[in-house]
Amino acid sequence: MWIISIPDNGVSQKGDKIFYCIKSTKKLDTYDSEPCDEHNHEICVMRQYKDFQWLYHHLSTGNDIGGIIIPPIPDKLGSRTLETRKIMAGLRQRISIGEIEATAIDCKKLEIFLNKIAGHPYLAQDNHVDCFLTEQETPERFSFKKGFFDNVLKSIVDFRHQKYKDREPAFQQDRYVINNACMYWKNVNQSFSQVIQSRRKVAVALIILASNVVYIGAEIAGNMSTERKLIQSFGECLNFCRKSIDAACDVNEINFGVILDYYADYYEEAKEMLYRRTIRMIDYDSALRAYEKAKPRYQESADVKRKGTKNAYEQTTETAKNELKRFNFARVRDLRDTLLKFAEFQLAAARNCCTVISDVLITLKDYR
Repeated sequence: MWIISIPDNGVSQKGDKIFYCIKSTKKLDTYDSEPCDEHNHEICVMRQYKDFQWLYHHLSTGNDIGGIIIPPIPDKLGSRTLETRKIMAGLRQRISIGEIEATAIDCKKLEIFLNKIAGHPYLAQDNHVDCFLTEQETPERFSFKKGFFDNVLKSIVDFRHQKYKDREPAFQQDRYVINNACMYWKNVNQSFSQVIQSRRKVAVALIILASNVVYIGAEIAGNMSTERKLIQSFGECLNFCRKSIDAACDVNEINFGVILDYYADYYEEAKEMLYRRTIRMIDYDSALRAYEKAKPRYQESADVKRKGTKNAYEQTTETAKNELKRFNFARVRDLRDTLLKFAEFQLAAARNCCTVISDVLITLKDYR
């Protein structure tokens, strides 16, 4: 099993191309009697975003993924997030806003994507995974875009999936739950993004307020040093609050926001997996009806198709059961760990902010 990290300080840029430094270490299995250098050696490769698309393409097209939930490849969101933040800030002088955070978000999402693949019992055995993580030569790159026919096929699959009753009540319930969960996670993700944007607007407003307080205070205080120090202390307090809000937004977006966004896409992949299983169930039911109605001279060929579709359906169903268990376990674990970190950071940030405000209030009282 690979342990993978993508540090944001390892990102480099050459022209318009962005390269990510991927550090991988192979975890030693407990049953190995002797340690091997291959397991202890850290491998570092440089990859572009198109290389991640290459890996996702080969995993999704080169394997029987009927019952597998493929970890979703994240969107390349750095440039879009950066532009949104610049517009939201409304301050031309803050042209560098969000550049570091946008890069960190990209790295965090791509790291989650690779670790999900490396920890998958089936996908991790694909040769393209080892090639991606160990080969210094970059794989062949290509454009990865979903076209018109993909959307048409998706619409057809949606229609067949929603109207067809499942053979197993448990999967019928899973389809209902996951369909609703896709909508809920999208709404939660959007709401969280709106909260972050609102807090960043507050931070920008505090910058303006602190500047105006210091400027107007200096005009009013004149040469009176005591009043000037009081006003400067108040301005510094406002500036500290602004920095605290910005820091909290960055940490929350990189950690909690990334998990919300990733699992919103991950639920879509779970939904796609149930689609594929339903299609195989439909194919099996169709083949079964065709076999029952087949004339004697066509029964042999109909029986071959019936057995083939039955095996595909049963194997997909068994794989899907295990996949849903893994998916639900990982979701609960990841969300639990992220919520704990989120709560701990909120408490620490609130304590720091209260300490600074209390110090400023004490200072103000001493000047009375």
